[in-house]
Amino acid sequence: MKRSNSLAVKAGASKISSLGEFEELLSPGRGINSRISQALEDLPKNSAVLFIVGLKDYSTVLAELLRILQARKQQGNGAYLTVNKPVEDLAKAFSRNKISTGSVFFIDAISILSGRKASSGKKAMFLDSPTDLIDMDNAISKQLSKSQKLGFVVFDSLSTLLLYNKPQAVEKFLHVLVGKIRGANVQVFLITVKSSEHAGLIETVSQFVDKVVEIS
Repeated sequence: MKRSNSLAVKAGASKISSLGEFEELLSPGRGINSRISQALEDLPKNSAVLFIVGLKDYSTVLAELLRILQARKQQGNGAYLTVNKPVEDLAKAFSRNKISTGSVFFIDAISILSGRKASSGKKAMFLDSPTDLIDMDNAISKQLSKSQKLGFVVFDSLSTLLLYNKPQAVEKFLHVLVGKIRGANVQVFLITVKSSEHAGLIETVSQFVDKVVEIS
């Protein structure tokens, strides 16, 4: 009986190759948090990181990324550009996960298009449509020039942006935007859903970021 238990432990150990994988089995959020933390270690202030995420882990990755960035006092304030979910929905989701967004300014490019009520204020700016790439660029530029304490920008998400714009336009927009953010000595985190349909964009963006992190 003891021998069979020993074999079972060895078999189980062979399937779990890292502490991160073990944590993920116990608590998916905790495992993903560890993997993101490791990926962000020792990154320069002006780094660009692309996260390629499986659909089932997408919300967890966003939540844990923001949790980690918020926990780092030296990271400074943040800007969060969303073309995926209205800021109201994001705020509720982050609140449920006990993630503070007090130092994050949201740029919402989807609420108005989806018919939600929107009024720009101290913590949010609402854009007319995710098809207006120039408007998004201007909104980010405004935050870069406005806040000397801005430490990071999160872009959610590249895959959704492709629903509203041609791939070539998105590639050019991202190349310019990432260069502008890095030039301001600010970190930028790009999120996309893993999909063969987006392989071309992912390959192109991978060439002008510092690190690609795949979680799926």
